[in-house]
Amino acid sequence: MRPHWGDGTLTPEPPALFESAPRESEAQRGEEKPFETTSGFTLAAEYPVVSVHVLGTLAHLDRAFEYAVPEALDAVGPGMRVRVRFSGREHEALVRARYARPKTTKPLAPLVKIVSEDLLISEGMFRVCEDIAKRYAGSLSDVLRLAVPGRSAAAEKAHRARVERGQGVNAHADEAAHTRDSGIAQARLVYREKFAGLGAFLQHSRGGDLTPRAALVLDPVDSWIGLAIESLLSLDDDDGAIILASDQRDVDRLARALSEHCIAHVQFGSAQGPHARYTAFLSALEGRARVVIGTRSAVFAPVKNLRMIFVWDPDDDLYEEPRAPYPHARTVALTRSFHERCSLLYVSRAPSDFVRYLTLAGTLAALEPVPAPHASTHPRIELMDTYLREREGPSGFSRLPSHAHAVIRRGLANGPVLVHVPRAGYAPALACCFCGTKALCVACHATLAAPARSELICSVCARRYGHYRCRECGGADLRPIVLGQERTAADLQRSFPEATLHVSGGASGIVDDADVHDGDLVIATPGAEPQVEGKYAASVIVDAAASLGRAEYNADTETVRRYSHVLGATRTFENGGQVLVVGPDQHPALRSLVLVRSNAFIDRVLGERAELGLPPSTKVIEIRGERAACSDFLERFDAPKSAEVFGPTEVDAPGIDSESRLVLRCPVARAQDLIEAARATMLVRSAKKLPGTLRLQVDPPHVF
Repeated sequence: MRPHWGDGTLTPEPPALFESAPRESEAQRGEEKPFETTSGFTLAAEYPVVSVHVLGTLAHLDRAFEYAVPEALDAVGPGMRVRVRFSGREHEALVRARYARPKTTKPLAPLVKIVSEDLLISEGMFRVCEDIAKRYAGSLSDVLRLAVPGRSAAAEKAHRARVERGQGVNAHADEAAHTRDSGIAQARLVYREKFAGLGAFLQHSRGGDLTPRAALVLDPVDSWIGLAIESLLSLDDDDGAIILASDQRDVDRLARALSEHCIAHVQFGSAQGPHARYTAFLSALEGRARVVIGTRSAVFAPVKNLRMIFVWDPDDDLYEEPRAPYPHARTVALTRSFHERCSLLYVSRAPSDFVRYLTLAGTLAALEPVPAPHASTHPRIELMDTYLREREGPSGFSRLPSHAHAVIRRGLANGPVLVHVPRAGYAPALACCFCGTKALCVACHATLAAPARSELICSVCARRYGHYRCRECGGADLRPIVLGQERTAADLQRSFPEATLHVSGGASGIVDDADVHDGDLVIATPGAEPQVEGKYAASVIVDAAASLGRAEYNADTETVRRYSHVLGATRTFENGGQVLVVGPDQHPALRSLVLVRSNAFIDRVLGERAELGLPPSTKVIEIRGERAACSDFLERFDAPKSAEVFGPTEVDAPGIDSESRLVLRCPVARAQDLIEAARATMLVRSAKKLPGTLRLQVDPPHVF
């Protein structure tokens, strides 16, 4: 019996594994001449043709190729990994389909070998990968390499031994039901009552005609892990789910919580070794693991009967894939939701420009929290405004005013205290005291830094400067533009010598959650904050002006996102929690921290970006590479009418003297025209084997 593959009940039943036999009579079929093949092998008796996608080919060869099935490899089927002879070398490939007659008139070469008899990818996931390649102007081959991890022979051998011992899906059915019942008994289902529409969302996630997609902004008192557990417990026993977290520490915290609630799961992510990663992939593939948790790569996990994708903090830049075609995990999750008809929930602590844009467009539904007293959901949030600064005197305008010291002192008496700084290091950026010119390395033009009690050093090439002269005015005196966490820790250690000091982030490493106790003082950079049990008694955010002044168009929304995590790590007002923000108190981004449960700031941001032609209202493509290659691309590029072309311009890159950049932009409604035109130009360059390398990226995160 031929194996069956597909997407279960979530998608319409795909075509049969092998296409239907021709309708002609047996006599007519017997008179059919066999198609041409290369010599030296015997064809399989039935369905002797397969189409495969070869991995690792050039961009202009990114299409399906047909091969003949030898009699010895008759077990091959769609979704298997095989080896084929391509361009004079053996390559790995994934089988897309198997059928009776080829579509080409050229002689077919045989398959070389079946690498794995597991059906590694379904037709539904093939379609998802095709859509991602189309959205990001990339090749299907590159996306398939992201979706299907590299083979580990040891993991595959252990997997087959487990199957032979009878430890398959059915062997774990009773255990899964028992663990789910135990988890429900331990959990408090509170979020359905707190967020209007969440109950309906979870109900429709179990199946039906509707496929819900929604976004939810948590209050600081809420736990995203608690919401994830409640969402999983609402599914049926045989339903699958994927939970994404951008940081491996968040994945580990979720894994511990799932284990405490007796919810069976498997971790899947790039932090794992090849053996562990492939083992997790096979566990999800055969249905032994219904719940997959992990970082960005887990969005491709082959979960059986997938019902829900849960994405925590979708705006985190760790979701950006560093390999071509550079897809963002939140976009892959959205694409997979449409193709596989599974529910999608974006969860964050601050309104997201991407999510808000999709909400206003009708793609997502916004699940709003029910009214609640501010003191029970948020800490006391205080901005270091003009009144507080003037009341304190000259010290009120310093980086760490006396009021901040008072907040820290009160907090240390009741629990741990967090001090949030934007940069690691001691003095990570310096400028001339006289003219304000930034201090840069003469060799690679990177930023010069000043480690504690040490000479100037380049942050990239490590060149040391015993004496430095400003290239503009010749001045020798430098001042720090922003101070790092090490300098902040040195200052606070003198002010609070009795407190145990922890420095988290940068070269100091990440402090473990369990290492922070009451009375401890933590100085952390964004994303490196330890999550302590019982939360912080007080938090102080310093150098807010430096975060808001970064040379990025999304500096304001990214600052709010980072600070919202500080609020979420601090106790509520009724429990004595307080957050002090030292920065420009009239800035709309900081004012939005005080104006809770409001979309006024994010709506204003979207309006301003639409006027300026910035994402997400526009589609942007960046092309970077050698100067001559960029110029050649521009000459060959057939720009759509609605497209704007900026450049080419020279960019600073360490060790590269002639790198240039092109930026293409168009309204988001005409995005596909621009993407297809840019990809067509790249294909021409690939086919002609023109000199020079180019990197094409759709929706680059820091292009403006």
